[in-house]
Amino acid sequence: MGTIDIGKEALAEFATGSGTIGTSPDHLPDHPIRKHVVVRANGANGNVIMVGHSQDAVANGFILSAGQMTPPIYIDDLKKVWVQGGAASQGYSWIAS
Repeated sequence: MGTIDIGKEALAEFATGSGTIGTSPDHLPDHPIRKHVVVRANGANGNVIMVGHSQDAVANGFILSAGQMTPPIYIDDLKKVWVQGGAASQGYSWIAS
């Protein structure tokens, strides 16, 4: 098994954010990413959050129950990630590097 060169893998910074979403799809904020983003549904949510790659695709996207998170999504800008709630006021958070 190889070793990881932290100097090559480490980033100087990362970004985080959170929000609430209802049944209308919306994308995450416009923010460049160097590696990936992970989206997590708040643990107190009473319904699901769906994550997709476009406004039209999010309703059939990756479904997150309360407390669940996506695997890393390798993209270059947060605005390419769309979220939609299964009900009003569903919370989510994200971390991107």
